[in-house]
Amino acid sequence: MIVTQGGRFGGYGFYLLKGKPVFLWNLVHLKRIRWEGANAVPAGKHTVEFDFKSDGLGMGTLAFNNLSGIGQGGTGALKVDGKEVASQKMEHTLPLILQWDENFDVGADTETPVDDQDYQVPFRFTGKLDKLTLTIDRPQLTPEDEKKLIEAQRNNKASE
Repeated sequence: MIVTQGGRFGGYGFYLLKGKPVFLWNLVHLKRIRWEGANAVPAGKHTVEFDFKSDGLGMGTLAFNNLSGIGQGGTGALKVDGKEVASQKMEHTLPLILQWDENFDVGADTETPVDDQDYQVPFRFTGKLDKLTLTIDRPQLTPEDEKKLIEAQRNNKASE
């Protein structure tokens, strides 16, 4: 396990399985979206990354405090040394928060697995992690985005 947050009932895991890079989103145990490289990462120093671009404008972006993308889908790309090894569209993400009763783990999974079919805990990374970077970019709403959201609120009969 490189990094995981959540587990059996929701969350994500980024790990090597038999040497192959895997990024897995567990959508509250209803569906699992998986990106997996076709080949094992060779021995040596490498950069393995997962990049997710949200489709944005989810849940009215909570009245412009801009949690753009909340619950929305997007496209994920798994890369090894800058080369894309897997890419796919994900229809939805989790609509609010990840499991609060699971750990955020680096280098091992110490609670429940994000996929029981892949591994059992404790699932430890046996290589050397020189650096782990998590970057969370919150998209900036454009004036056009804000206009779309205001119109959607006006057209929502349930909000009246």
